[in-house]
Amino acid sequence: MGALENAKAMSQEAVIEKIKAAGLREYGVYNQPLDEKWAADLEDQKNWEQPMKVVAALNNNDTDRALLALLNTQREDVIAGMQITAYALDTDKMELYVPEGESELRSQLAADVAGTGIQVFEAMVNVRECRGGSINHIAAMAAVGQLFADSYEAGAWMSVYQNGECGELQKVAYGTAIKDIPGVSAQDVKGVLVGSALYDASGLDLVVEADTNIGNGVIKVFTNADCIIDQQEKLLMTERRNGCGRCTFCREGLGQLYLHTKEITDGKGKNDALAMMEEIGNAMTFSCQCSVGQNGADFVLGSLKYFAGEYNEHIKKRNCPANVCSSFMSIYIDPNTCEGCEECVDVCPVGCIEGKSGFIHMIEEFDCTKCGKCIEACEYDAIIQTTGRVPKLPTRLTKCGKFKKR
Repeated sequence: MGALENAKAMSQEAVIEKIKAAGLREYGVYNQPLDEKWAADLEDQKNWEQPMKVVAALNNNDTDRALLALLNTQREDVIAGMQITAYALDTDKMELYVPEGESELRSQLAADVAGTGIQVFEAMVNVRECRGGSINHIAAMAAVGQLFADSYEAGAWMSVYQNGECGELQKVAYGTAIKDIPGVSAQDVKGVLVGSALYDASGLDLVVEADTNIGNGVIKVFTNADCIIDQQEKLLMTERRNGCGRCTFCREGLGQLYLHTKEITDGKGKNDALAMMEEIGNAMTFSCQCSVGQNGADFVLGSLKYFAGEYNEHIKKRNCPANVCSSFMSIYIDPNTCEGCEECVDVCPVGCIEGKSGFIHMIEEFDCTKCGKCIEACEYDAIIQTTGRVPKLPTRLTKCGKFKKR
């Protein structure tokens, strides 16, 4: 028999008891024993008029989408898990959500669930509309399906972020330290991001257990070549775009955190903003409806806890230790090295380099975006990037070799 048939051969109470005995837990940011979660869902359903329904999806804050691969590799288990959950909760209403932009996957799933009673949607889960229902992670649903198919193996699905993308999903046995997961580098580590939680290098020693909140399962290792505050700025922008805008604390909180972070990377940060950022972040954790807001400030709270020195460098010393934040850099052309070849003029995307053949070129610093393309183009190594003082430079076109400091 299949997983669903095996489950339906048991009473609903026996199904839940088997899940409890196996220690199955909800996956993602709402980690808790699955049987306890379902009991709470059934109790909460009594407060709402709409009937119980089973919802399966990624957490709303999961922008990496690595765990979406389970809908390809474990599709039958996810479908069976949803049906078994619906049986245990005494409902026939089931909804499966994939993120926006996954139209092809939605179409494939819609064809595969035909006749099961499962509806497939391409959207983020509207928590308000799902009140009185049971929202479950697709990884938890896969585990339920595998349990009743006698193929379940304990562990956590995780992906190591490398070279700008999420690596292949792997099942990590409980008791494994982050540093021992294949693909995780332990060299030159500054920080470790596990899901949405940021740690310093000590995060490598974090041991994955059944009750560990590993969020979306993605591990990102930051080295000394990374600026934590620059990474924070990029992440907050992604989270702002991902939010639905309905929760005030999520919408306004992410906006304020982004603006404060942007001021810091722009060299305009103020020390008293840090206390405000912490206050906003803590308020978001309990004032928002879904994981976008509830966990949207996790990186900020982690950076404030573990990387106070990096904030100090940016705000007080006006310096980016990783030389990433362009606001703290200057790019100039060494008048004693420039050969007036015009290569830098040709590649500058904003046209801020003045010069002609045989004359020392000059960069208009106000317009320069510090993209670095001119540095790559100069075969004479005459274009210098520095966070220190800039030497005396020509203020008008001067023939190469004729510039004299005054």
